[in-house]
Amino acid sequence: MPRAMKSFLIVVAVVAFMAVAVRLLLQEDVSRLLATLRTSHRGLILLAVSTYFLSVLVWALRWRVALNSLCCRIRLRLLAAVVMVGIFLNNVTPVARMGGDPFGRVYLLQRLANAPYSAAMAASIGEHAYDPLFTVLLLTAGLYVHVRGTSSPLAALILLVGLLIAIAVGVGPRLFFKQKVGLTRLGHVLGAIAGWLSGRTDRQKIAHGVEAFYAGIYTTIDTWQRGLQIGAFTAAIWGMDVLRFYLIFIGLGYRPDIGTLLLASSLPVLVGLIPFLPGGLVIVEGSLVALFAARGVPLDVAVAVTIVERGISFVLSSIIGGVIFSYLGIKSAECNGPQEQK
Repeated sequence: MPRAMKSFLIVVAVVAFMAVAVRLLLQEDVSRLLATLRTSHRGLILLAVSTYFLSVLVWALRWRVALNSLCCRIRLRLLAAVVMVGIFLNNVTPVARMGGDPFGRVYLLQRLANAPYSAAMAASIGEHAYDPLFTVLLLTAGLYVHVRGTSSPLAALILLVGLLIAIAVGVGPRLFFKQKVGLTRLGHVLGAIAGWLSGRTDRQKIAHGVEAFYAGIYTTIDTWQRGLQIGAFTAAIWGMDVLRFYLIFIGLGYRPDIGTLLLASSLPVLVGLIPFLPGGLVIVEGSLVALFAARGVPLDVAVAVTIVERGISFVLSSIIGGVIFSYLGIKSAECNGPQEQK
């Protein structure tokens, strides 16, 4: 395909994504958001916004650790920008965490930094190895706090089941890729797909590629040092998520309990995976309001917190991520992978 045509298609894709983003943002009650912000403690709300973007920087640091383990060294500034693009794409595509992460940001990294696609993809998956663990831990702790005062046996059961699941999802990824579970089957599936698409396929080459992909993911967490680094960054990201909710609540004049904060940070992640609406739109908002109401938060405060939170994590992140995506998308169309590696 001629380079001019490739550039044109990339620009069209950028414009299309921006159009979808604008339409989605218009569905958010922006006027209500602005009215809510006018009655809130602006300093604390700005601190909550800063906490969100600080977590993006920590995410970029985590990704860099995974990339470095595969001898792929990328500047932190570029990684942070690409992470914002991934968040934007997640927000405008169904199944919240599957539109831009990892496919969109890996593609951009390959175009802009000449990073090997297989290494960038392996690092992007490997860096998420401990996200399910912290999701389960926060959700379990939140549910435990929610029911411990009403039913001790149920609280104990929740704690036991949650800890067992946490152990499974914490140890599972390392064992999965170390033991190469499903490697042969995946190779066969990819070989069949390649044969269907092209009419011919080199099954041995595909098998070697899948094996290298498994090895790349395992390499990102194969030592305790790297595992602890990625785990520490993951813990920091989730901690800042909890802190952001706390700052928003305090900024709106309400002091929440720890159970509310833990559930607010973990439950929307699971709800946002439902493949109906981009970025979990409407579903996430509804689940947050229902959760806060169930925890005894006054309805007006519950709605206000949800509006401000989604204003940060959906509206503001989409605007900034979309602007960065437009810039990086056009930049990638003008070059064939400039050397950003260092």
